[in-house]
This record gives sequence, C-alpha cells and structure tokens, in this order.
Amino acid sequence: MDNGEEKELKKVSVYFDRIEELEDGEAEAVLLVDEGDEEYSGELVLSAKFLPDDVNEGDYLTLTITRDAEKTNAALDAARKILDELEE
Repeated sequence: MDNGEEKELKKVSVYFDRIEELEDGEAEAVLLVDEGDEEYSGELVLSAKFLPDDVNEGDYLTLTITRDAEKTNAALDAARKILDELEE
C-alpha cells in the first residue's frame, strides 16, 4: 500500500485542438491526448484559464501528473470526521 509519498511523475503529450466558448462566458480548452500513434487516444477538456498565456491552437503541450498526497489525506480525514459524526 502507498505510504502517502509522491513517487512518480507522469508526463502526457497533448495537442491543443480548440477553445470552446460556454454560455456563461467562460471558455474550455479541448486537448487531444497524443500517445505517439497516428490517432489520438482521448480528449481532455479543462478550463482555458489553465493554459499558458503564450499557447495557441495547434500547439503541443506536456501535462505533468502527480499524486497530491496532502490533499488526498486531507479529504480522507474530512470523510472520516463526517462518518464519525454520523455514528455518534
């Protein structure tokens, strides 16, 4: 089992396909996951506010993914507290 340490970085190459404007005035970025094959293996949609300022549609980006042990543990602690309160 995991001892809560961050052990590994995962890097994912994505192609910045487009921006989609939402009804509320916000914008979403549509990124296509590139695994080096001729086709993209999936689509990732996130708020456009997370994109770097100098990025343009058609650019390739690298996303770095790590486990956030601190936030995970805090969420588990909060859930345990709620369960304990329900049992009282």
